[in-house]
Amino acid sequence: MTTTRSPILHQCSCLFMVLSLLSLTFTDFAFANTDPAFIKTELKKNEKTWPGQRQTLYVKLYTTTSFSGSTRFELPKVSGMLIMESEDRPLLGTEKIDGVSYIFKQHEITLFPQYAGSMTVPPFSVEFGYRGAENKLVEKSFSTHELQFTVAEIPGADPKRVVITTTNLHIDDRWEPVPEKAKVGDAFTRIITMTADDLPGMAFPPFNAGRIEGLGVYTKPAQVADKMQRGAFTGKRIETISYVCEQKGLFTIAETQVQWWNPKSESLQNIVLKGVELEVAANPLLQKESPVGSNVFEENLRSSWKWPLLILLFAVLVAAVVVLQIRRIQKQRPLVLDMENDLFKEFQQVSASGDAKATMLALLHWLDYSNFTGNSGRISAFVKLAADSELSTQVENLETTLYAGGQDKTWSGDRLYIRVQRARKKLKHQKSHAVQYVLPALNP
Repeated sequence: MTTTRSPILHQCSCLFMVLSLLSLTFTDFAFANTDPAFIKTELKKNEKTWPGQRQTLYVKLYTTTSFSGSTRFELPKVSGMLIMESEDRPLLGTEKIDGVSYIFKQHEITLFPQYAGSMTVPPFSVEFGYRGAENKLVEKSFSTHELQFTVAEIPGADPKRVVITTTNLHIDDRWEPVPEKAKVGDAFTRIITMTADDLPGMAFPPFNAGRIEGLGVYTKPAQVADKMQRGAFTGKRIETISYVCEQKGLFTIAETQVQWWNPKSESLQNIVLKGVELEVAANPLLQKESPVGSNVFEENLRSSWKWPLLILLFAVLVAAVVVLQIRRIQKQRPLVLDMENDLFKEFQQVSASGDAKATMLALLHWLDYSNFTGNSGRISAFVKLAADSELSTQVENLETTLYAGGQDKTWSGDRLYIRVQRARKKLKHQKSHAVQYVLPALNP
């Protein structure tokens, strides 16, 4: 028997098959070509890049779900270039790519090339967490691409010396006390403070005091004090050098020149730190000639009655140092404890306000100071040590609220505070219990 199918039924059947195939095709395309997470990098290039001038590398993280935790960079070490992560919070937002909605976090990496020529930033790893299938946490590491840029040569600059590149530079050179008349045993301190825009303190050239025969030259480690606001640097470097007069005579502390290049006006200046001539006279209290050419100090050493006095003075000095050390330790411990308590109280107040961003900042600030997870202050490490599933849930909800672009109704500042408070009490108890079985360190 032959079955005859109506033309209308045949057309409907064909149309259904075509729509089914198209649906499968577009569905496969959407899922096959949508990456749940990836990164992009972009180097913001200046019209001209000069030695010492700031370059900005944008690292943009994308995910179709939500972020979890903080981003970790393994920044490379490149000879002739300073590479550092910006301290500003990352920029958060949403973006559509090929019809797919993503949320992103944009971090800034700052580069400071020190010399002219071709510069290369090798690939480095970027690790961050996001929510995968069934809302499970996924920690993944990505690698950036190699980047290259060219640094122009500053006309007239000494290539052997570091150039300070900034539109605004201020150098304060002062002495305490002002070196005028001096005698053997006197000491003078020179303080050089350099401040510049768009330049961190680490990028300033170090001051080379050199060695001077007859003067003791002692250089303290440089102090770096940077301020960053909305991506703008204000860098400061303080150099402190002490000069001790060891012999009589005339001594010259040579002048120092600092190269400053203004990229806006494209002008080179040499700032001169003036030299100092120091005339040192003999100190009659420390040294005087005797008929046989010996000095007072040697004669005093030969005097038997001086030895008991020296021994007594040494014993008093040792006792004073011990007392001061004990007092310093006694003062320092309550200070650290009070600071940790104050920061935790601040976290309690902020979490009760319901402000997710302020709560996260207060939690990170306290965690950095609590030292539960070492110097890193990572929330994930703290949650792992606490071994509290409810704490983990509350932290995840807070991160979702911050980084997923919407308000999660399950996040509660009060519940988060309660879980953090319990974890704090538990970890403090474990820490104090462990300390009882550890020998005290030598030379604490």
